[in-house]
Amino acid sequence: MSPLFQPLKTYLDSKLSLIDKISKERKAVLSSLAESILQSFETKQKANLVFICTHNSRRSQIAQAFAASIPHYFDFPGIKSFSGGTSITELHPNAVNALENCGFRFENQGPPRNPKYSIWWADGAPAMIAYSKKFQDAPNPTSEFIAVLVCSQADESCPYVPGAEARISLPFEDPKSADDSENPLEKYLQTCDQIASELLYTFREVKQKL
Repeated sequence: MSPLFQPLKTYLDSKLSLIDKISKERKAVLSSLAESILQSFETKQKANLVFICTHNSRRSQIAQAFAASIPHYFDFPGIKSFSGGTSITELHPNAVNALENCGFRFENQGPPRNPKYSIWWADGAPAMIAYSKKFQDAPNPTSEFIAVLVCSQADESCPYVPGAEARISLPFEDPKSADDSENPLEKYLQTCDQIASELLYTFREVKQKL
């Protein structure tokens, strides 16, 4: 596998230290996610993850990007990440800005409303195409996937996710509250830090047990 972009690798290296700060309760949920991934590998030698929040605008998109790149960081293939919402808006520019600050590279492909972005995390790796969509819309899988609910509202709205082989509730605080502040990037980077550190914990556990 091609090496990660150095700024992104440096960012992920720095977030390994945050793993020790994850609560026992949260680690229990993350271990359940890791176990679901391992069970998928046992039967299919791969795992599809679909991160779901209400608008598919911030948290689910950030989680999808890290879930695509962190397996690359640990050098094991077979993970595909997707995201979706219960409604369609757009990938929020503040989320794009935060992920760029973490070391991802973006290219806006248009159109003006709900544009599609190409996202890269390593030289030679195919781009991930990111835009707001419902969780059941293509190209997301409709069966044999692990649903990860990253906001409380989506968790309540989707007690059952059709086609999912496992359903994990992993809510994160919405950085939307900072959109009208003088420095929204600070809040968005806090969200990135939490999501990155928790997925580092998850995929490290998977790597150790594969």
